Amino acid sequence: MRVIAVDGSPTGRGKTAAAVSGVLAGLPSVFDTEVVTLADGVDPALASLDGADAFVFSSPMYRASYAAPLKALLDRLPRGMWGESSAPITGHAVAIVGTGASWHHFLGLDPLRSVLSGFFAAHVVTPGLYVPGEGFDAEGRLLEKFAELAALQGAALAELAQAVGASPALRAVRPQA
Repeated sequence: MRVIAVDGSPTGRGKTAAAVSGVLAGLPSVFDTEVVTLADGVDPALASLDGADAFVFSSPMYRASYAAPLKALLDRLPRGMWGESSAPITGHAVAIVGTGASWHHFLGLDPLRSVLSGFFAAHVVTPGLYVPGEGFDAEGRLLEKFAELAALQGAALAELAQAVGASPALRAVRPQA
């Protein structure tokens, strides 16, 4: 199975990327993974999403909301409706990751979860992973407690992706409007 992880950080390859790596570390070794960073632009990320079996969407949280690059990607991501020829994440398993300076921003995962499940009809692993600044060491690596939570999200994503892949009904779920 193929998993695409989107690092939605405006600068890329920082703490959000470290948290995504922790999630990917929880996947079984038979999963093929690729990380795309939105700091390199939305177009390359959009081009990489087709054909994947599962996804990880991540972002630093600002004012309890996900960052503008991820919003830009989601605004352009097709849903297979109104003449669109593809719907890369619809009916697929998705994990979500947020990072922030403090615990004050953890609710930023809620609107992301809602957009992914309600608007795109993706199957989102709950509750998602939020890592505050205190969840990283001085070099920006996940501390053990958060690394364990991240790996659990990865394992849950793997199981959900396999369940969705085995279920014609779960794969057939589409947005209503």
